[in-house]
Amino acid sequence: MKNKFVAGIIALLLGMFGAHRFYLGQRGLGIAYFLLAMFSIGLTAASDGDAPFVLLPMLIGLIDAVLFFAMPKADFDEKYNKAGRRQQYRGEWEGYREPLYGAPAPPAYKDYKRSGIKNFREYRFEDAAEDFELALERSPGDPTLHFNLACTYSMLKDAENAFYHLEQAVECGFNKPDKIHQHDALAFLRGLPTFQPFANNGYRRPAAQLPPPGPNILEETAKPAKPAAANILDQIAELGKLMELGILTEEEFTRQKQKLLERS
Repeated sequence: MKNKFVAGIIALLLGMFGAHRFYLGQRGLGIAYFLLAMFSIGLTAASDGDAPFVLLPMLIGLIDAVLFFAMPKADFDEKYNKAGRRQQYRGEWEGYREPLYGAPAPPAYKDYKRSGIKNFREYRFEDAAEDFELALERSPGDPTLHFNLACTYSMLKDAENAFYHLEQAVECGFNKPDKIHQHDALAFLRGLPTFQPFANNGYRRPAAQLPPPGPNILEETAKPAKPAAANILDQIAELGKLMELGILTEEEFTRQKQKLLERS
């Protein structure tokens, strides 16, 4: 911030050389004053003092000094301190904004969702599940979040949570059954014997039921119906997909296949 009294004193003492103009940031005007002073001194010296041209720049400096002393401070600031005042206002505004915007905003659910997708694609399924759960806390009715969680828990072989979120996805409006039956991440879930009853029930888990009564010794115990051969082949094909994706080992595939064949 420039001070009008400092400018007046400089103009009074060194005004003929334009020092006060340099102080005020008016370099072009200051150079003009200085050149005028040098030219006047040269003319005065050439005339052996008969023509005191040097009095002209001295008079100009004196007039500037009087004007600075007489000028109201508001007018001086308006003319010479605009840049400084803008900087002051900027500093005051920054200080005012600090308590309002200084603290970082908490991540929105879209940020968590984006992070979850990134972790899922990089095979960090546990981190992806955590991100999707945090996103779900902020948008509990988002069907795509439930579907993403179903895929993530399926990759983690967590059937309970995978079925739960797949059911919630459909209840919240997820209407893409082709993805449920074709998405590679749900291959583990589709390979489970409980998947087909789940799908047949409108993608809802059957309600918990009481255990069936014990066998009646007076009646012949009914033999369990054997599953259809086509259903067995479908389940073996699903197991083959799981093995191709690396979710099941060859040994696990053989063991599950043997169990299915024994039940047929």
